[in-house]
Amino acid sequence: MKVKKHRHADLENKRSIFFQIGLIVALGASLAAFEWGSDSNILAQPIDEDPYVEDVEMIPITHPEEPKTALPKPIPLEKIIIVDNTTPVVDDLPDFSSEDTGEPVLIPEMAEEIDDTPMTFYNVQKMPQFPGGSSALLKYIAEHVKYPVICAEAGVTGKVYVSFVVNEKGNVVEAKVVRSPDANLSTEALRVISGLPQWTPGKQRDKAVRVAYTIPVNFVLN
Repeated sequence: MKVKKHRHADLENKRSIFFQIGLIVALGASLAAFEWGSDSNILAQPIDEDPYVEDVEMIPITHPEEPKTALPKPIPLEKIIIVDNTTPVVDDLPDFSSEDTGEPVLIPEMAEEIDDTPMTFYNVQKMPQFPGGSSALLKYIAEHVKYPVICAEAGVTGKVYVSFVVNEKGNVVEAKVVRSPDANLSTEALRVISGLPQWTPGKQRDKAVRVAYTIPVNFVLN
């Protein structure tokens, strides 16, 4: 009876693989032997016996000496010339010696600086009064304001706030624009306020004083 072999148990088919594995192992062992021999030769060679190593002498570093500065020769005392300055010194300062002469020393008084700027009030006991009252003031402004043509054509409207001062004589002074929507409207409002007639001045403790005011001038197109 002939014995049957299975294909997975037949080693003849794997002969080439075993041969390649053995060849790789042999080649690796040869390379390892060469590497081991070259490293051992390098480590065994002493460094001191290298014929190509030469002793280099170190040149000492020298610093140049700094030049010595000659000290000035002392001047003999007999050669020093003393100049006698006979020019009199004028001393305009008073003599404040510690000796008591018995005479009083007059110290000039400092002139006090006078502030000529009058004080401006914002609220006083009796406020300034426009001739005819507040209603007459509004009527005066409405009658004397001329709407600027350029603003009327462009449809510019709004309120111009003008501040001014009613002085001790009741005159309107220091008028200026505080807020305005347009420069042309500001010019017209400032012209009207500056031309206001004389007011009854305001009073504080029965004394006429300067009082500040702010009035809105309303520009409206009909």
